[in-house]
Amino acid sequence: MQSRRKRIPGKSTRGMKGVLSFFVIFLAIGFLLYQLFSSVLFAWGASPIVGLRSLAAALFPLIVSAYIGFVAQLQIPSRESRAPVINSFILFLFWTMIVIGIDTGIEIVEFPIEELLYSLTLAALLYRYRNRSSFGSLMACCYGVLAGVLASIIIFGTNFIVA
Repeated sequence: MQSRRKRIPGKSTRGMKGVLSFFVIFLAIGFLLYQLFSSVLFAWGASPIVGLRSLAAALFPLIVSAYIGFVAQLQIPSRESRAPVINSFILFLFWTMIVIGIDTGIEIVEFPIEELLYSLTLAALLYRYRNRSSFGSLMACCYGVLAGVLASIIIFGTNFIVA
């Protein structure tokens, strides 16, 4: 019986994975930031009060996540089970589809739901990365966001990107 040896990736393979990882993170976070900033700018165009409320909604989840993840440094109990990385991918895929579905279906300027949802997604990315201390977990979440964006383009069309 032949034994299979685990193939050790070469420098070029690791380099390509690094470039791909950077590109995926850049695209996922860039998309979320673009949608967040465009929603805030649109709200500022409506009125300064709506714009201020929109900015507050955009910053709130990020501030809370930064505090919980970095300042308070809450610890996960050691008995808690660690979910597989694929769960993060699936969760962020469906979550992104829901957020984009809400973004395309709701035209409420007075309540900043879009800003809250996009900012909450960014805060969850930040918190998952900090909480799990794993680059693989961040990558799974970013791949989930990108897959959710592509699935939303298939389902809802591209009108959410322009708005």
